[in-house]
Amino acid sequence: MLRDGRLILFPLVILALFLSSYFFFRSAYQPETKPVPESKLDQPPVLPPLPEPEWYVRFSVEDQKSTYYTEHPQAPASASARGYFLGSAAVHPRHPLNAGGEAREPIIPFGTTLFLAQPVQIQGNWYDTLEVNDTGDVYYGLWRKYPYWVDVYAGATNYYTQKEALKSGVDLLDYHWYEPWI
Repeated sequence: MLRDGRLILFPLVILALFLSSYFFFRSAYQPETKPVPESKLDQPPVLPPLPEPEWYVRFSVEDQKSTYYTEHPQAPASASARGYFLGSAAVHPRHPLNAGGEAREPIIPFGTTLFLAQPVQIQGNWYDTLEVNDTGDVYYGLWRKYPYWVDVYAGATNYYTQKEALKSGVDLLDYHWYEPWI
């Protein structure tokens, strides 16, 4: 019996020693801890300010005349100082030249994309957008009643493109475009 009591007493003594040493060392003096400077990783990320939103105004016109034109390959650059390309178009200048206007100031800014309600065919390809690249009818002599007339570039002048431009005739177009809100 005594032996059974020692078996129980031995683990209890070990447990008591362990607990007493734990509490002794835990309550012992610990050096003062210095504050650790915050690292950049601990701080929330600083986000750059959001850019100002860009606002646009949508303009749309209906039943405006459209014609086709060709240009000789050696012709000077367009009024926008860029070369001619399929998918481009000319519009009226802001004011007629004979009224003091300037050919390099179109009624719709150069580089603006015109979104057509119905696509147009140029050299067998269909285009549902055109880019303003030139001015035409600078005296408003042909289409005075159509301020947003569009002259579609049909390609370099040759027998076939001239024939196609004449065949295309004068159509009415509906289209819209976007300009930045100022």
